Amino acid sequence: MSVAALLIVLLVVFRLIWSAAVTTPTDTRLQQGLLALEDSHQAMLDMDSALRGYLATGDQFFADTANGAAPALAAADTQMVNQLDEPQLRQDVLALLLAQQRWRTEWADPARKLPPPGGAEAFLKQGKALFDDYRARKDGTRRDTLAAISAADRSSAVSQWAIGGLLALIGATTLVVALRGRTRLQRHVVTPVDGLLAAVRGIGEGRLYPPEPVMGSAELVALRDGLADMTVALRRQREEAGAQAERLQSQTDRLRTILIMAREIAGSLNTRYVIDSTVQAAVAVTDGRVLLWLLEEDGTGLELAYDSDRGAVAPLEAHCTLGVGVVGRSARYGQISRGDPDTGEDAAVAVPLVVGARVIGILECYDSGEGEVEGQRLSAVEMLATLSGSALEASRLHAATERLSQFDPLTQLANRRRLNTDLETAVANAKRHGHPMSVIMLDLDHFKELNDRYGHQQGDVVLQEVASTLRGAMRDGENAYRYGGEEFAILVTQGGPEDAAQLAERLRARVESDFRRGDKQLVTASFGVAGLPEHAGDGDGLVSEADRALYSAKNSGRNRVHRAGLLVE
Repeated sequence: MSVAALLIVLLVVFRLIWSAAVTTPTDTRLQQGLLALEDSHQAMLDMDSALRGYLATGDQFFADTANGAAPALAAADTQMVNQLDEPQLRQDVLALLLAQQRWRTEWADPARKLPPPGGAEAFLKQGKALFDDYRARKDGTRRDTLAAISAADRSSAVSQWAIGGLLALIGATTLVVALRGRTRLQRHVVTPVDGLLAAVRGIGEGRLYPPEPVMGSAELVALRDGLADMTVALRRQREEAGAQAERLQSQTDRLRTILIMAREIAGSLNTRYVIDSTVQAAVAVTDGRVLLWLLEEDGTGLELAYDSDRGAVAPLEAHCTLGVGVVGRSARYGQISRGDPDTGEDAAVAVPLVVGARVIGILECYDSGEGEVEGQRLSAVEMLATLSGSALEASRLHAATERLSQFDPLTQLANRRRLNTDLETAVANAKRHGHPMSVIMLDLDHFKELNDRYGHQQGDVVLQEVASTLRGAMRDGENAYRYGGEEFAILVTQGGPEDAAQLAERLRARVESDFRRGDKQLVTASFGVAGLPEHAGDGDGLVSEADRALYSAKNSGRNRVHRAGLLVE
């Protein structure tokens, strides 16, 4: 009886070990994930309330409160991703994070700038719509998490009943055998059970090896066979769990990479930085070579902008025509396209970067040692393309706007606004390092008569040709600008009035030569030169003195160079 009691106790211990090792961790992890989900939602509610308070009152306290909720939100999101890693929950978590990121990018970040874009009422409605979408994703995730917890509880109960039933059967069998005699019990039960218990202890310690064959009753032999089958099943489950953990970790790493990339490029307007961050994130996701193609301005093809193996690519180095090849097909139809090596195409997949309904670029991801880019890796690349497309388009529009604000569209020379900025910097450098600098002002002679005779269109052509002449004559430290109308300026950052006067004389002769048509002279130019510190002590003074010298040249008969200080009134 004592042996039977001992065997039952050991089997109960085995039952407890099974419960602690298999059922409890899953339930605990899901409960912790649910708590993290609620913490994340509370942080979102705090941030939304604070931002609405900020929009309503303009009080910076509310904006600071919203900023203070961001670390708690990030921590809760990380805990949620780590804990809710069940296969049936991953898509819910991913959709929740995307909805959350969209709310922050499209509403929360702009809400910190007053007044809000598009008007307060429309902006608040937009924020409510985005937050409602997020809330729906959160409710769905919570519902599915609760369902997973319930399923785990049911599975645990079934396992407990099954193990309990097995224990009852073994206990009854053991008691019957024990009553048949101590000798037979020792020979047919005790020794085999000791071996089985040793096998159970080994299983509890992680040694998943089948127990040795036993010589005893059919029940003990069956128990041994059951333990052997269980050991094989546990070993297989452990291997599958390890593989699943690796896959989940890989997916988590991809999501973390995308989140980091999204945070990095969200506030950047540097196109090169956005391109580099996008390609590096794609390489981390696919573990293979990645090319980024950008749509050309005329929309007829794509130009290679970045190669992960080489870095940034020089303009016009590689070109792809729309509809041709894996990249061209993806760009034309706005869909994912896969290359066919049997037809000579690269073993790669092309994912379009779509903004609105327009393709602005392509991510071309080559197959790696892990095989084709598909499944979860391809989904991650699609998500990456969606996030980076908007950031890339914003940075390109910013760069184009910045250039338009500083360059003259007719002559493509820097404009007066850029001159003011460069002149201020050049004067500061000249004073700091003690070297001379100069400004040249030039004006086309009789340009109004040329416009009246040949028309403004021909006048524009002359302005473009003069700009080309100036641009081609510039050397290091010399920059040409269109000052306004038919007046131009040249900034000589490392040369005194004498050097600037020699440059002006070369330009005067060049303009006279380039615009002579037989015995007719279409246009000439008059020049004024002023230097620092000889003629002025700041940028405005230099321009004013050079302009006075220019009009001195005009008054002296035009088509000549005058220096400040040697003026003809």
